[in-house]
Formats: sequence, structure tokens, C-alpha cells
Amino acid sequence: MKFKLLFFFFFISICVFSQSEIYYFKDTSNSLTLEEVSNNEFTLLEEQVLETYSNASHWFKIPAYPTDSEYIFRILYERINKANVYQNSQSIEKLAHQRFLSYQFSRKYDVFVKVTPKLHSYIPIDFEVKEESIKKEQNFLLFNGFYYGFAFLVIIYNLFYYLLFKDDAFLYYSLFLSSLIFGVFTMDGMLNFFELSDKMKNILMISNYIFLAFFSSKFTNSYLFLEMYYPKLKRFSYAIGVFIVFLGGIYLIIENYYYLLLINILVFSLLIIYWICSLLLFNKNFYTKILVFAYVILLFSGIDFFILKFLGVSLIDINATTIKIGSYIEMIVLSIGVIYRMNTLKHENKLMRNEIITYSMQLSNLEESQHQDEKSNINNLSHRERQIFNLIVSGKTNKEIALELNISINTVKFHLKNVYDKLNIKSRKEALTFNVI
Repeated sequence: MKFKLLFFFFFISICVFSQSEIYYFKDTSNSLTLEEVSNNEFTLLEEQVLETYSNASHWFKIPAYPTDSEYIFRILYERINKANVYQNSQSIEKLAHQRFLSYQFSRKYDVFVKVTPKLHSYIPIDFEVKEESIKKEQNFLLFNGFYYGFAFLVIIYNLFYYLLFKDDAFLYYSLFLSSLIFGVFTMDGMLNFFELSDKMKNILMISNYIFLAFFSSKFTNSYLFLEMYYPKLKRFSYAIGVFIVFLGGIYLIIENYYYLLLINILVFSLLIIYWICSLLLFNKNFYTKILVFAYVILLFSGIDFFILKFLGVSLIDINATTIKIGSYIEMIVLSIGVIYRMNTLKHENKLMRNEIITYSMQLSNLEESQHQDEKSNINNLSHRERQIFNLIVSGKTNKEIALELNISINTVKFHLKNVYDKLNIKSRKEALTFNVI
């Protein structure tokens, strides 16, 4: 009985697997026709295609299968917008209004799919029965609705705090987050719902790279007060930003793979530099520690997806969903960090205000004490010495004092020396600092 059950489950698993198996062939010369490639030996596709940039074409074969069900074949990468799909030597048109390039067909005959990527050869595939594929897509859209709704609330919440407290960190974080979310929105293939041209998509993509680099640097500078610690970093950041804009313009004109790769490297290099700065200031305060940890997931998952995949490798197999999860965690943690930072600065400002008030009171008391001492010293002067002191303060010379008091200049000098000794001063200039006349 046990043997029969095991055989039954093994048979079911083989049937399920055989329904979704896909075979693969790489046409390195990009020259084979459908008839020619169908005579070649295809190998079972066990992993997603991930290779460096080349002119090769990638063929996928879905073998015929005895079923009445319709199937949907999707390429889950928004930068692949074109493929050639054939069944029984007839072309199959792509499905309209889909996030990703999608094709629907029966399994009566073999299906061949030809993909020639413009950029690197990253071709993640999803192939399922139509009903299951539609259900999965609906679940994705439901999750996306929740994700983008939450992101929108975080952006509004930071803008509100900026208007309330006039702290630039809230403004730049909301703008940085807007750029980040738009990047995820693009990765999700959401722009495909708007039927935009490839040229317009490229313009939006390059613009978002520029905004992401600019607002991330402005936010980190404002959040950590980096100009106090690394004043030259701002000039260096602007230099990289200008180079990114320059390369972006060139890419929009010639659409060369290497320029886009270089833009990605520069953007993430800038993000890494600011992350290293926060790492160097790790022990300064708690909100700096929050920034260090909040950036880690998003930063290194972005490097894997936008740089390493361009080079044909992947360390942790990052996709749009995992980046969304990373950005979701970053939004929560960093939003807490911004609020904590504001409360910390508010507390520090209150302490500083109290110290300034205390210091002002001490200065006032010191001035009053000094004034009392001056009065006491002046009261020690004799009548004649007081007369001479008053005339000094009035700006009289020794000769003028002698004429006014009808005494000799030597007598004036004698009394003047006594005045200096009793008031502990050395010149007429110091006598003018006394307020009592």
C-alpha cells in the first residue's frame, strides 16, 4: 500500500513538473531562423538566464502537452519589451495592458520564444496555467497597492513634519523616498500600463537616477550635518552629479549599455560614500546608528540588482519584490530615525538655550559686580583726584586740566599717577571704560 501511495505521488509530481518545464538554447551568432533552431538540441532550463551583455539570442521551448488549459508565459523584467513567439510556425501577439511582457497560448503544439535583450541578458521567466498566473498577478497588484499606499503616507507624513518643524531633513527624506519609490514603481513594470514609448521610459529612468543621487546626498548631509565633519564632500558630490547628468544625456542619445552601467556605478558609489561617512560617525549619536542599519538592506540589494546583474552575476538573487521588502523596512526604520533625530536636536537645543540664559545671567552679575568695584574704587579718590579723573573722562589734556584747576602740569601728573594706582589702570583709554563720572 505504501509503495502504491509513493508511486502515485511521484507520478503526480512528474505530471505537474512536465506541464511547466521549459527548454533553452542560446544562439550566440543571433542568426538562426525558427526552422533552424527547432532542429537544435534544447536543454532543460533549471535557472533563470543571467549573463553579461552580448548580441546573442536566447530561445525558449515549451513542448506540446495534452491539455485543454491555456498558459501564460511572462518575462519578469521591465526592460525587456519585445520577443518573438511562435506556435506551429504562426506568430503569437503579446497580451496588452500587462506589467511585464506576457504571451498566452495553448499547449497543442510546441511553442518557441526568441528573446534578444538590448542590455545584459537577465531573463527571469514565469510560466503557469492561465488561471494561476492571473491569480498570482492579482495578488501582486494587491500587495503593490498596499506598498505604494504606505509609501505615499510616509512621504506625506514627512512633508507635514517639515512644514511643522522647518527641519530640512524631513523635506529631503520625502524627496529621496519619492525617487526611490518611483524607481521601484518602474521595476514593477507599472509604467507599462501607460503604454509609454521606450524613449520616454528611458528619459524617466535617467531623470530618476539623477534625482535619487541628488536627494539622497542632500538628505544624508542634512540628517548627519556632514558639512561640519567633511566640508569637501559636498563639492565632490556635485562633481559626481554633473558627471551622472552628462552620461545620462549621452545614453539617451545612443542608448549604449556601458553608459547605463557607468551611471549605475556612479549613483551607488555616491550612496556607498555617504553610508561610509555615517559609519565613521557611528558613535556620535543614536540616530546615526539608525541610518547605518536602515541603509544596509536597500543599498546592497540595489547593488546586486542594478550593478552585479548587469555584469552577469548575482550574489543573493535580488528581484523587484525583495527590493520592495528592503525599502519597506528602510521606510519604517528611517522614519523612526528622523523623528528620533528631531526629538534629540530639540532636547539639545533646549539645553543649549538654558546654558545661554545661565551664561547671560552670569555675565550680567559679573558686570554688576565690576560696576560696584569701580564705584568703590572711585569713591577712594580724594576730592582733587576726583576732579582730575572727571576731566580725563571728559577728554581734557594735562595742560587743559592745569589751566582749569589753576595748578601746575607737574601737580596734574602727580595726582594722575595716584588716580591710576587707586583705579588699577595704566592709561587714559582705560579710564574711559569707567561708567561713573
